[in-house]
Amino acid sequence: MKIKEIINQVNTAIQKQLGLLSGQDRNKIISYLYIVLTLFAVSFFGFFAIAPTLSTISTLNKQYLDSRLVYESLRTKLSSLQSLDVQHKQMEPELNIIYSAIPKTTKIPQLTRQIENIAAESNVQITRLSFGTIEIYPNVKTTDPVYSYTFSVAVSGSDPDVNSFLSNIISFDRIIGVDRVATGLDEKNKFTAAITGRAYFLNN
Repeated sequence: MKIKEIINQVNTAIQKQLGLLSGQDRNKIISYLYIVLTLFAVSFFGFFAIAPTLSTISTLNKQYLDSRLVYESLRTKLSSLQSLDVQHKQMEPELNIIYSAIPKTTKIPQLTRQIENIAAESNVQITRLSFGTIEIYPNVKTTDPVYSYTFSVAVSGSDPDVNSFLSNIISFDRIIGVDRVATGLDEKNKFTAAITGRAYFLNN
């Protein structure tokens, strides 16, 4: 049975029932029916009108909550970064000492100047200064982050000055390993010292 037929039957039944009532009662019932139907229509169509708005509100609320979580996460990360920055600044003097002892690169020009300064302060003359081959990418891979290269330096001067040079070159701020030391006299009867050393650096 079609909906239209059902509605017609309902209307017929209502009209029949209303015909049995007095005029005053019929008017009251009709008024009540109008009120009920009006409220139903308002509720029915209002639901479909409000439903998209409710869906939008729900979506926006979810987006707000997600954005809030992201914001809190970023704020936590920012706080952690600020804390690390403070710790780094506190450790900076110690880090500078470490990087002076074992720099991040070979820093051969700097080491050359340091050796020349030590020689000048010790009052000795450099007769030879050379550096060995640097193998930054060795054939045999290693997990050790510290690399090294050799250098050779020969000086001449008085006995106390040469000894002072030997003492200073192994005790300045950069870590130097001494592989071999040879001392003696040259043709002018000056004291000489030849050092084969090893300088270290970090290959980052």
